[in-house]
Amino acid sequence: MDRNPGDRLSSCRGQMEPIAVWMRQGEWILLHRCERCNTIRPNRIAPDDDLPKLLALAAKPLAHPPVPAENKKETHA
Repeated sequence: MDRNPGDRLSSCRGQMEPIAVWMRQGEWILLHRCERCNTIRPNRIAPDDDLPKLLALAAKPLAHPPVPAENKKETHA
């Protein structure tokens, strides 16, 4: 449900915050979490969505890996 282009509202009328980009069957999907009820919903990415913001969401996990790279043991063949 869009209140304004790019703004989404949950069925509880809470604001939906974009939290991640996901790929499903070759198509990018934008995941939103409701700020009121914490429901997570997928939405297809629209042509008018902000590409730099989408790329920033997609790169966010790469910028903050779960294990620091310096802790990774090197393997030699």
